Amino acid sequence: MPDSSAALPLRNYNRLTLGELADSILSLTAHELHQLLAYEWVHAQRGEVLGMLRARLTELGTGVAPSGTPSVFIPQQATSPENLPVMPRIEAPVEGTEHERPTL
Repeated sequence: MPDSSAALPLRNYNRLTLGELADSILSLTAHELHQLLAYEWVHAQRGEVLGMLRARLTELGTGVAPSGTPSVFIPQQATSPENLPVMPRIEAPVEGTEHERPTL
C-alpha cells in the first residue's frame, strides 16, 4: 500500500519530532496546514500535533505571514482631497461690514 503521507507538504511528516514539526509549520500556508490537519485527524490524532496545527492556523488568520514569505512593498498612496483634514473656512468680509475708518 502506498504511503499516503507522500502527498503532504512536509517531507517525512510521520518521522518529525514535535520540535521539528513546530519549526517546519512556520513556513506553511493555511491550505497546507489544513492538509496536515486532515491527515493527522485520520491517521494519528495526536492531541499535541492537532493543537499545534490549529494554533498556527489561528496565527495565520490574524494576518501573520508564513515565514520565508517575501514582504510586499506597498507604496504610500497619494492623499485624495476627500481624505484631507477639514480646515476652518475663512470668510471674506462682506462689503460695508468692516469697521469704518474714521474720516478726517
